Amino acid sequence: MNLDGLLPWGGLAGAPFDAADMVVAGIPYDGSAVYRKGAALAPARIRSLSAAMPPVTEDGQVLQGLRVHDMGDLDVGPDIGEGWMRVAEHLAAVPLTSLLTVLGGDHCTAIATIAAQARRHPDMQVLWVDAHPDLCDFSRGGRWTCGCAMRRALEVSAIDPARVVIAGGRDYDPEEVEFIKATGILLVSARELAADPAAAAQAIGDRLAGKKVHVSFDIDALDPAFAPGTEIPSAGGMSTRQALDLLGAVLARTSPVGFDMVEVSPPFDNGDITSFAALKLIFEFWGMSWNGKR
Repeated sequence: MNLDGLLPWGGLAGAPFDAADMVVAGIPYDGSAVYRKGAALAPARIRSLSAAMPPVTEDGQVLQGLRVHDMGDLDVGPDIGEGWMRVAEHLAAVPLTSLLTVLGGDHCTAIATIAAQARRHPDMQVLWVDAHPDLCDFSRGGRWTCGCAMRRALEVSAIDPARVVIAGGRDYDPEEVEFIKATGILLVSARELAADPAAAAQAIGDRLAGKKVHVSFDIDALDPAFAPGTEIPSAGGMSTRQALDLLGAVLARTSPVGFDMVEVSPPFDNGDITSFAALKLIFEFWGMSWNGKR
């Protein structure tokens, strides 16, 4: 793709760190992936392709004037279990007036992101958009693998699981189902989202209404037809259109404080359609969050 003469982030980047509406950071790590690695390459690929995105939302909202600062990549080291605290320190320093946007990496990068966000916004809720709950205590050979990502994030950030909503779930370990039932997490499955999108969005919105919300978005929440470039493709997911509509419905009733996009894996992508889906979600999230809210 010829991106000559085009600027990253649709030309919106370059704002000072302490005066940005949106602060972007990358965490190029996929050491927790147990099936197919490649997500460590996502921050660089997403940044590169962001130059092709016009700074206008699908509803015609011009984002000129939106101030974006890109911190670059943060090094978690070879082991997320040892390195997440170092990254969380950097992310926690982002000004409270800025909305944090993090590019993973595999979903264990969200451990650092959510830990930092819990320090920045102690009362926040979490919307976990993912085919998998990632709530195992031990999964695929360890406690810091992707199947444990949310479980570890809740532990290190001391977030009550009842403040979590999972949207788009469709692949579970038995342990995760029991944990969800025991802790008060709201699960809205991919089937529910497809069968009655309005009712599903209403249920999520009712739980999160009026609250500060961080959205952790695993690209495998989308059906592989829309996002093949990911570690564990899971059939039966949302379309990109459904995901955008879900975000719009939820953000209209909440105060978004952050967004992390994870599990984009460029080596398994097809014509960059997964990276562009991620970018579409990011740019639309910015527009939804910025308009009248910041």
